[in-house]
Amino acid sequence: MFSKPIFKQSLKANWVLWLIFTGAFSLIIAVVTTVFTPDLLSGMMDIMKDTPMAAMMGDRINNMTSVLGMLSQFYSMLGVILPMIFIIITANSLVAAQVDRGSMAYLLSTPTKRGTVVRTQALFLVLAIIAMFAVESVVGLTAVQLAHKGIWQDKYTADVAAAAEVLNVDKDTLSDDLTLILQNENALKAGAEARKIDVDVYAAYLTLKTADSSAQPPNASEIQQKVTLGVAAAATVLDIEPADLLGDMSKIKGSKEAISAAAEASGLPEEMFASFINAQLANKEISADKGIDFSVKKFLTLNLGLMLLQLTFSSISFLFSCVFNLSKNSFALGAGIPIASFIFQILQQTSSDLRMFKYLTFNTLYDSTKMLSGEGFAVQFAALAAVAVVLYCVGMRVFSKKDLPL
Repeated sequence: MFSKPIFKQSLKANWVLWLIFTGAFSLIIAVVTTVFTPDLLSGMMDIMKDTPMAAMMGDRINNMTSVLGMLSQFYSMLGVILPMIFIIITANSLVAAQVDRGSMAYLLSTPTKRGTVVRTQALFLVLAIIAMFAVESVVGLTAVQLAHKGIWQDKYTADVAAAAEVLNVDKDTLSDDLTLILQNENALKAGAEARKIDVDVYAAYLTLKTADSSAQPPNASEIQQKVTLGVAAAATVLDIEPADLLGDMSKIKGSKEAISAAAEASGLPEEMFASFINAQLANKEISADKGIDFSVKKFLTLNLGLMLLQLTFSSISFLFSCVFNLSKNSFALGAGIPIASFIFQILQQTSSDLRMFKYLTFNTLYDSTKMLSGEGFAVQFAALAAVAVVLYCVGMRVFSKKDLPL
């Protein structure tokens, strides 16, 4: 059933390669998790808005407002290709390469049966992939905790903790009723200082947090047009591109000339225009709150899905490693099909005319959007697992029955 000596031999031959790819994979996850702060993500979204890249990403761009959403996009690209390279190389070396160079003949000259050999090699490959994702998951969770306190943290933001101390109330109570901060000037100042924003913006932030987010003023569209005119006038005064100023209207508040020009061009009183600026900055604070939201369950779901996809790719590579006696033939299909699957996934995302390619790729079964929403991915996971099991079984049976050049 299983041979310890063969398993140890496979481990000795492949552990360095496993360590390199696992280390690179884990390091990139740690860097992505640490570098992409909510503020940076918000800035990136402003830059990408209305660009061809945003059009290509479609609805998936909405996920890139949090660290977890950014990780999901990384998993869909580089997170697929890195483990895949390790799998292609290792699967080929475990069977086809040994037959090709003659070492399999030596191995089978011992009392060890073919079935035992191929089952041991398959087990090694599966366990190597599982171990890779286990290490990467631990590194990712550790990085999230160290950089964002995203796992074992209190549910309170810094402003709630500061205001609770001023008000001398329990943090749970204050977190459930933020209007208590609005009712106390000292608490309002403490909260604004903790968030490093001015009091007016913090008050707008609290108002938005406690208001019905679905409610829109009846003339919202008309007011937005006036604000846009005002921003254009302020941009002329400040010598800044209007698009850049729309991304950060705090610069208008810092200039009396700019806010006067904005108010005049928009036809709105300066106080009202300033309130719209505060609302924009407050929305950024709310986006920052969402940006640090982190679900361990969703993170592990993303990793599980990607691991199942890689196990499917490994079953394809292992199957052809068992089918062919020549390493070059094993590589041709064992590497070609997984790589083609990855390319087809990219192609079907670039244009609606190429959506047909989604039926030709296993990557379609790895839908990070559904995983982040928490529903609709169980069937895809089951399909990936089923394909992997079937192809591994077929590969082992083919190797046990085929003629070998011994």
